[in-house]
Amino acid sequence: MPDLDTRGKIAAAEIAFYVPIAILSLLLVIRYAFRRDSGWHFLFLFALVRITAGALLIAAELVTPYNEGIYTAAWVLNDTGLGFLMMSTLGFLGLAGQHTYSELLRTIHMYRSVGIVILVAIAITAAGGGVQAYADQNNIRTGKILRRIGAVLLGVLWAILLMLHFHAMRSHRLMRTYRKRLLTTLWVALPVLGVRAAFSILNAFASADVFGYQLSPNRTLSPFAYTQGWVRWLVMCLVMEYAVVLIYLISSTGVSRRNRLSY
Repeated sequence: MPDLDTRGKIAAAEIAFYVPIAILSLLLVIRYAFRRDSGWHFLFLFALVRITAGALLIAAELVTPYNEGIYTAAWVLNDTGLGFLMMSTLGFLGLAGQHTYSELLRTIHMYRSVGIVILVAIAITAAGGGVQAYADQNNIRTGKILRRIGAVLLGVLWAILLMLHFHAMRSHRLMRTYRKRLLTTLWVALPVLGVRAAFSILNAFASADVFGYQLSPNRTLSPFAYTQGWVRWLVMCLVMEYAVVLIYLISSTGVSRRNRLSY
């Protein structure tokens, strides 16, 4: 049986890190989120995506003969996971604004519209990865274009989330202290999430794509391709995501304890 390389070992650690996150998020979903909107259910889905991606990456390295389809699924999940984390961000913004801006009809429509666009970005990114992996050489450029569109759209969505944070600050004086604290921690997580979104864009425009094809060579961006090294993927993708997840969990559970009777 082949040994795991560095990426495989990182994937194993990813599973170990996210299993507790998935369990804790599920407990919070069961206790609170079925009765009020929040980001916990999307955080739970994100944890499942990360666990599945890690398991697929390990399987891809251990299965013989080589199966490119397993690698495809693993890296597509790696791309789309950012969308679920952004959905979670949107949910926690709503949690911070309960009884203030979150109750406004305009805010509700705005958040729902952004959520729909995030889902569209997830679908485009996943479709791009699938097409890029399985299309013939003549049509593979379509998949690459879709991946780039999805990555740029997620970057634009990060900018929209930034504007929503500013919008939330307009109600800062009306918020309870513990909700102000949650909103502050969301601000702390936002630039970290921005680094993760930047990696997606750089990776999508890198010279080597997820599956090894060389299209539109760009030596400047090639180090950000999945196939060109693991350090940037670890630091700018996985570490940034985990930092955001920890920030969200720690800050939001404090709000749930203070406000559990209102759920």
